[in-house]
Amino acid sequence: MITVEDAKRLFFIGISLVAFAGCAVAMTAMTSVVTQLQEVNTGLRTVASALGVLVISYAGIRWIMADSPQERDDAKKTIIYVIIGLLVVAASNDLVAALYSPAT
Repeated sequence: MITVEDAKRLFFIGISLVAFAGCAVAMTAMTSVVTQLQEVNTGLRTVASALGVLVISYAGIRWIMADSPQERDDAKKTIIYVIIGLLVVAASNDLVAALYSPAT
């Protein structure tokens, strides 16, 4: 059974992959299309960052209000996974540039 935590992790992995794919397509497209795709990528990164901040805030509140060590541990894991997801989103442009750099 998929828990809320698993759904959050999958969501942020999906957002990261979309940002990553947007960068990959932008690197191989025409100049005018590249500009448009970079704008879309920037927008997706902004949305992912905003959602990440909201989920971290929610998990922080859950951590503060937790009654058991298991609940605190779950909230802490959520915060860690969101931070990792945000780091992947932040590094998406560099990752695509490293993976799709033309061979010289």
